[in-house]
Amino acid sequence: MHDLIVHDVKILEHGEWVETDIAIHNGSFSSIGSTGGAAKTIIDANGSYCVPGGVDLHVHFNEPGRTEWEGFATGSRAAAAGGITFVSEMPLNSIPSTVSVDALNDKLDAIGSQSSVDFALWGGLVPGNVQDLQPLANAGVIGFKAFMSPSGTDDFENSDTATLRAGMAEIAKTGKVLAIHAEDPRVLKAAEARVLNKTSAYHWENSRPVEAEIEAIKTAVDLAGETGCRIHIVHISSSDALSFVSQGKQNGIDVTCETCPHYLLLSVDDSYRLGPTAKCAPPLRQPTTVGGLWNSIRNNEVNTIGSDHSPCPIQLKSGAHNFYEAWGGISGLQHGLPLLWDACMGDLKLFQKIMDLSTSNASDLIGLKSKGKLELGRDADFVLFESLDIPTGISQEELLYKNAHSAYCGSEISLKVKGTWLRGKCIYGEESHVELPFGRFLRF
Repeated sequence: MHDLIVHDVKILEHGEWVETDIAIHNGSFSSIGSTGGAAKTIIDANGSYCVPGGVDLHVHFNEPGRTEWEGFATGSRAAAAGGITFVSEMPLNSIPSTVSVDALNDKLDAIGSQSSVDFALWGGLVPGNVQDLQPLANAGVIGFKAFMSPSGTDDFENSDTATLRAGMAEIAKTGKVLAIHAEDPRVLKAAEARVLNKTSAYHWENSRPVEAEIEAIKTAVDLAGETGCRIHIVHISSSDALSFVSQGKQNGIDVTCETCPHYLLLSVDDSYRLGPTAKCAPPLRQPTTVGGLWNSIRNNEVNTIGSDHSPCPIQLKSGAHNFYEAWGGISGLQHGLPLLWDACMGDLKLFQKIMDLSTSNASDLIGLKSKGKLELGRDADFVLFESLDIPTGISQEELLYKNAHSAYCGSEISLKVKGTWLRGKCIYGEESHVELPFGRFLRF
């Protein structure tokens, strides 16, 4: 007997939606297709679309130390509402940063049993902690994160070339991946000096040009070739920068890359219109650059999509005198992935690519074999959504973040997440019983 059967869902197979049933037993998919037999619980999905739960390798929940910005309780609920069932939290913005085993244990103690989704944690590479990398790897971090430019907080110092070289050599021994915020600080300093009027979104973009990403990626790829370290370039904002990742791959370097929903859904014109809620680093780019990034998705030049959910108190956005002075980070975890699904519903080949980038590709990158696909034996992590006849606007009132602001407020969406299931149990939904948080920490 199955624990759960979900009747009448549509799953994407070979470029088309196929009506079928799915069944779950002991937290895993036990049947896809002809479910057969009985079940303790049966749900009629009434033709809802069914996709794998999202795997987001790039979130900031800031636990402990800055939980007034976001915590696992609120952040993970927002993830579930956005169709995401697994997150990996970055090592900075919390206090202390996760740069030692003691800090990792402090974080796990603070998180406790609050998470609605399964999760992993990144360790940090900063000047002076190379000796902590192997112990962190042994303690089960998913990989490591380094900033090549200043991170925005004094708690997590950026890594110079010497630190990167030593850290990458050590990380290579662990077999884990180094995620890199790739903006060259020398290029940023020169660009900022050329921006005389530092007030608007356009000034912010001019101060952080794509050239900074390109030069940093060149350096990171060279160091990866020298040390044998796997690297993952996060939040790439432009196809121009992607071309240097592709060159590295062609030269045999183990380099992959991520982009984020906001670089595909919004442009610098939107950040000018919306104000500081749409400030991030790298910044949102010109509309033509957004179009080029979509082409890169179509051409398989991107490896993963992550939200880079980077919340803060509303005062750090609205309280700034101008765009340039506001905190940089977009709260997008709850709506970024559904908005991407919505944007691709008319092009199922592109929908498949977006789905893979945010599920199976991400899980494969970190060796997470239990998630990322609707497949027998895998964790029964899935999302049901329906199409809407009339688009609805995203409102501030529906945000589940601790601080209710998002660059996506006001955007229209033509689909609705009906429910999200983690290991066969509902963790978000309006029509089903929602379980108390039971997300677990996964060690790698």
